[in-house]
Amino acid sequence: MVMEKEQKSNSAVGSCYKLGCNCSESVLHAFRNRLPFELSDETMRVATCFGGGGVGKSGFCGAFSGAVMVLSLLAGRSGPEGSREPAYTYARELGERFVARFGDNSCKVLQVHEYGTPEQKSNCGRILVATDQLLGEFLAEKNLLPAKPPAKS
Repeated sequence: MVMEKEQKSNSAVGSCYKLGCNCSESVLHAFRNRLPFELSDETMRVATCFGGGGVGKSGFCGAFSGAVMVLSLLAGRSGPEGSREPAYTYARELGERFVARFGDNSCKVLQVHEYGTPEQKSNCGRILVATDQLLGEFLAEKNLLPAKPPAKS
């Protein structure tokens, strides 16, 4: 069952990317239907400027940024009340795992190919699928993503 969900999500992350979503948008879209609440189309726009290392390969990998957005949606706060530390702790731990897997979380370091080339798109696609799997495993381990009720037959 877990494998089916991962394959479905991997398919979603790759499909979104192939259709023209950037890496951050692709991760957020891949988890959109797995979250225990609805995300409006307006909310989905938040990911746009985080793709490609934040408008120009200068910051975090967009796939990593999208993963942190998902964590924030599940463990973040909506105002100044309450502690932000649980969300920060999850993001730090996911960041450590991401760096252990890829060697860095910076788009500039991870993307060694010229933008727009088939090699760049392939490299980003590989990172996206692996990030999707890493995030799915992390959310399951931390029990952050409630199981959806089984579909009725």
